[in-house]
Amino acid sequence: MRIGNKTPFEAEALPFLDTGGKAHLTVIVKGTFAIVPEGVAAVAESQIPILSGDESTDPEKGGSPKFEADTAPFKPRADILLVGNAHAAGGKPVRWLDAGLRVGSLQKVVRVFGDRAWISGGGKLSAPVFTEPEPFTEIPLIYEKAFGGIDTESGGFCAENPVGCGYYTRNSPRNIDGAPLPNIEDASRPIRSWTDHPGPAGFGCRGRGWAPRAGYLGTYDETWEREHAPLPPRDFRYDFYNAAPPELQVEGYLRGDEEILLLNLEKSGKVRFRLPGIAPVATVEKTERWSGPSWSEPAPMRLDTLCLLPDEGRLFLVWRGRCPLADLSAQEVETVRIVASTP
Repeated sequence: MRIGNKTPFEAEALPFLDTGGKAHLTVIVKGTFAIVPEGVAAVAESQIPILSGDESTDPEKGGSPKFEADTAPFKPRADILLVGNAHAAGGKPVRWLDAGLRVGSLQKVVRVFGDRAWISGGGKLSAPVFTEPEPFTEIPLIYEKAFGGIDTESGGFCAENPVGCGYYTRNSPRNIDGAPLPNIEDASRPIRSWTDHPGPAGFGCRGRGWAPRAGYLGTYDETWEREHAPLPPRDFRYDFYNAAPPELQVEGYLRGDEEILLLNLEKSGKVRFRLPGIAPVATVEKTERWSGPSWSEPAPMRLDTLCLLPDEGRLFLVWRGRCPLADLSAQEVETVRIVASTP
């Protein structure tokens, strides 16, 4: 199988089996673009490679996900992701700020605080008592700084974000005096008591083993092993491959020409631009074995991933398409041809 890629982007084609055992070919195109303030994102000179494995924010300590592999066979919705920091506009220190993005009609805002800690007085709290946030100019938007974590005293943990901070069970025996609060919160659900359990706030990939994603893997039991292995379980859901927070997943995918607004996500404070409107077109050229007749089939491409990298002044888009195969060997595929269409 050859890939005839006539675009400036990275491309790959991978066979896979669906839950019913049918073979498909997934075509993946990943394009990197430079952010052009008040303009249209332009094709970047350097293209980010297609990742075959996940990348962590802290590989040595097993931190939160930074990037996920681009090799998902299918995403039922589009993911909007952002990797970066919250910035105080103009570099002037602040104690808190709101940071957010808007992509088309979808928007999300988080409230970012400087470091702060509980003041407990040695007992359980019924009212919000915590230190004033420390001034800051920049805070990483990672899930370690969002609500979650593990209550080591009681053994409880936050299934939605086990690497975060601020999680305590209601029967925790711990004296929380001096314990840190999250830096990143949902502005509409502020923490008011140490027993509050809001969802983790952020713009990055949720872990594959975190809720609710882990629940989409399906049931791996004796029945699966006896009747269905090595295929995915019958109750496997492709929702597993959507890594963005649920509120940053887009039904019906992205068009690719949406206007984007970033607030306090880079040093100028606010930037507005538009996605390029470019879309790849993929055609799979097939032939019968032993030099039989040839034909072509389309692999309709959908824009299912937008990842913004404001501190780098760039972003990447991932389009994904698929077409049926006779079997997993994909021996009938001669060439996958990819060209780019423009507005």
